[in-house]
Amino acid sequence: MFDILAYLVERYYDFGTYPDQDTLSQQLIAAGFDTQDVNQALRWLSGLEATTHAHHVSTGERRIQGDASLRQYAQAEQSKIDADSRGFLQFLESAGVLNGTQREIIVDRIMALDQVEVGLDELKLVVLLVLWNQGHALDALLLDELLVDRRAATHH
Repeated sequence: MFDILAYLVERYYDFGTYPDQDTLSQQLIAAGFDTQDVNQALRWLSGLEATTHAHHVSTGERRIQGDASLRQYAQAEQSKIDADSRGFLQFLESAGVLNGTQREIIVDRIMALDQVEVGLDELKLVVLLVLWNQGHALDALLLDELLVDRRAATHH
């Protein structure tokens, strides 16, 4: 599923430009992705859009520079999101890249994944997708950080 999500980010960099789900599904299957994986990825993206809407995050909202909130992770979250990933989330929030609402959307979307554990590479892709979904212009250095490991992994 992560390969499909990465493909979508690379192909449809401007979030609002990708087609409706039926057309997108056909394009992904034509590109060689498994039908079950495509359906799972599209359900996950629909959940992202619904969660974003439920949290009232507008695409024009400015990111908040590091508020003073402290996130206490539940046991299930700690089991699924490794320590490096939780530390990276904290770093992004303290650096003003994410606000508390965006962090919660990221945690929600990670918990919605079928995987038992999510590592740093997967977390970076989820962060990218959440920001992408909200229409935030990404700084080139941030974009490089969020994509660098995934690109290296797919070229081997």
